[in-house]
Amino acid sequence: MGALLYQTLRESIVDAIRSKIFNHEIKSGQRIVELELAKEFHTSRGPIREALRQLENEGIIVYTRNVGCSVKELSFQDSYEVYLLRTNYEVISVRFLQGKIPEDTMQRLEEILDRMKNLTAEEFDQVFECDNEFHEELVKMCGMPRVQKAWKEQYYGNLFAGYDLVQDKEAVAKRQYASHKVIFDACVSGDCEAICKAIKDHYWRTIAGMMRDQKVDAPQLELGWNEAF
Repeated sequence: MGALLYQTLRESIVDAIRSKIFNHEIKSGQRIVELELAKEFHTSRGPIREALRQLENEGIIVYTRNVGCSVKELSFQDSYEVYLLRTNYEVISVRFLQGKIPEDTMQRLEEILDRMKNLTAEEFDQVFECDNEFHEELVKMCGMPRVQKAWKEQYYGNLFAGYDLVQDKEAVAKRQYASHKVIFDACVSGDCEAICKAIKDHYWRTIAGMMRDQKVDAPQLELGWNEAF
């Protein structure tokens, strides 16, 4: 029971620190002081240290020797790699099932799609939560724990990229339903290649939008993307 309570405490601290980072209460590049967080959460430094280690594994913070932890300053290249990896894991899952999406997965995808309708920029945390839930279903369905674990390691990298690097949040919120409906419709068809293409195109549109926003001129990235699957 004590171990369970300790785990719950650590997870609560992880959620709280993550929220502070996403809401820019703790800014990119800012040093995180364990002692200050321990005082704020009325706990010892042990749970704080473990929470920071988890956030480091999620790619949200970085540890530097003799300096400590700080919020990672996410680059466009980081985002590119996150989306490239996510796409590959989802395509692996679809190909493993030969495009035959389980009925329970289809039901959950449809439920998530319904929640995506009418999302606004004011609900941007929900925009990315729904996005992650949708894509996680595409990975979970293959039943391969290592693939799921590898995908989940990119989970908050995707959230972080969305919060920090997407400029037109209103436009992103408005197109969530339509862009994911394309993937859903491909899943309904049962055509493996069509599903894989829909996933690949979905992620590339996000990358291309970031490139436009940040004026990144790197045609080799599109070439690499097309050759990676």
